[in-house]
Amino acid sequence: MTRGHSIATVVLVVIAFLVIYPIFMLLFGSFKGGPPGQPAPFTLHGYATAYASRETYNVLFNTVWLSLVRVVLALFMGVFLAWVVTRTDTPKRSLLEALIWIQFFLPSLPLVMAWILLGSETGFLNQFLAKVFHLQNPVFDIFSYGGIIWVSTINWAAVIFILITPAFRGMDAALEESSRMAGANTLTTLRHITLPVLLPSILGATMLVFLRLLESFEIELFLGYGVGIYVYTTRIWWLLGITPADYPQALAMSMSFLAIVFFLIAIQWKLLAGKQFVTITGRGFATRPTKLGKWRYVTLGLVLLYFFIAVVLPLSVLALGTFMRIWGVYVADPYTLKNWARTLADERFLASLRNTMYVALGSATVGMILYSIISYIVVRSRYAGRKALDFVSWLPWGVPGLVLALGFMWAYVGGLPFLSSLFGTIWLLMLVFLVKGLPLGVRVMNGAMVQLGNELEESSRVLGASWTYTFRRILAPLISPAFVSAWIILFMLTIRDLVTVIFLYTPKSRLLSVILYEHWMAGEYESATVVGMILAAVAIVVSLVAREYGRRVSSL
Repeated sequence: MTRGHSIATVVLVVIAFLVIYPIFMLLFGSFKGGPPGQPAPFTLHGYATAYASRETYNVLFNTVWLSLVRVVLALFMGVFLAWVVTRTDTPKRSLLEALIWIQFFLPSLPLVMAWILLGSETGFLNQFLAKVFHLQNPVFDIFSYGGIIWVSTINWAAVIFILITPAFRGMDAALEESSRMAGANTLTTLRHITLPVLLPSILGATMLVFLRLLESFEIELFLGYGVGIYVYTTRIWWLLGITPADYPQALAMSMSFLAIVFFLIAIQWKLLAGKQFVTITGRGFATRPTKLGKWRYVTLGLVLLYFFIAVVLPLSVLALGTFMRIWGVYVADPYTLKNWARTLADERFLASLRNTMYVALGSATVGMILYSIISYIVVRSRYAGRKALDFVSWLPWGVPGLVLALGFMWAYVGGLPFLSSLFGTIWLLMLVFLVKGLPLGVRVMNGAMVQLGNELEESSRVLGASWTYTFRRILAPLISPAFVSAWIILFMLTIRDLVTVIFLYTPKSRLLSVILYEHWMAGEYESATVVGMILAAVAIVVSLVAREYGRRVSSL
């Protein structure tokens, strides 16, 4: 075995252990009758209890129908936004795309708190309508199914936009022009040409968002839990929060949830298997936008309206909320700077800020280096186990964040004894984010690696350069745009994540998302809004940096 193959084998073993071990321990724990790290008999009690309870089926039904409704609404909104920005002559399209990117990067927790300020019984919107129309009862109720659907839809529309924009932008405009020459109007062309041709990308984005909505946690916890609306994730969270915690039932539900997610992924593969929709050929490629005439100002207004509703309105209210003496209550002289002073001076906040930077920088940087090595082995080597490595690196894609957190908790508390010292440390949080980022990081780097010709490495080796030198001086500069882009996304996803660390942190390893969650659950809403505003500000800065970097790279 060559040295390169030995290194590849070590990488495969390490990645397989990091990914498969927590999932195996989750399965193992589902048959145990007690908490992790304590002796308990093997039993089917958890599965029997879970599936004998009517509540389990109610929760499953709630999870599915809520996810379906939200993904359909977000799909319509996201497809419209992508079409306007990439396929029409709407003015200021570059600016519109940058605005939607800001929404994509914004964490959901600050936005949820903002919508509570807007749509609660005493929220800004209900008070405004009551004064204008002399209403006695509130019009909006954010703590409801409608509130959950609304907040989720406007958030996930931006995700669908980001996922399908490259496909919309890459479609040959000649197809649409042929339709219009045959007498079809813009709407008919959109329905019968544009959308069917882009069906694989749209279907892939829809399935991805649907899977992520099935595991959604924060919005449902803040807007539904207090009024008795449960989904699968909040039900598992509740089972582990009661005294004593019901570990058998919670882990049994987690394994079932995992099975459902993998089943849906298999369906997605089946639907897309063998389907080819070629839009770029050797005959030439046109990207001319569709002319909308006077309607282009209507589409401009609609996209700006979306940005106002999704970003400007909630963030403005959230910023105002950070200065309120009593959150959500309007009294004489209602505003103060004490919330900011108290929060910024709180050692818990300062420690969580440091932890967040350490975890986000560490997991994104170490992760991307590791993902690049994995991608090189999978795409550019002849290593016999490269397909296995590719599959293992994809596996976390189908593991919901809450289930992954449970798996790591069981693995690093009730598993191998020498690993228990990692539990509750920022090192374990880095590790879980490194595992969670595997599918995204490796897939992004795969896309960059396949574009590099083999002659680049061959020429370097002919001149006597080592593999390390070749990778560092030739390959690394060429894949750096993909590396930096993925790094930015992983950094931001780490900062905003709560569900993945909800069972893994201790007072010494809190992150910003955790301290926000603790403030909220303790009724310290004023401090929670300050932390949320800081998270939102970081997200906006990161999104602008990402856009500027992308602009500069594309201009090279």
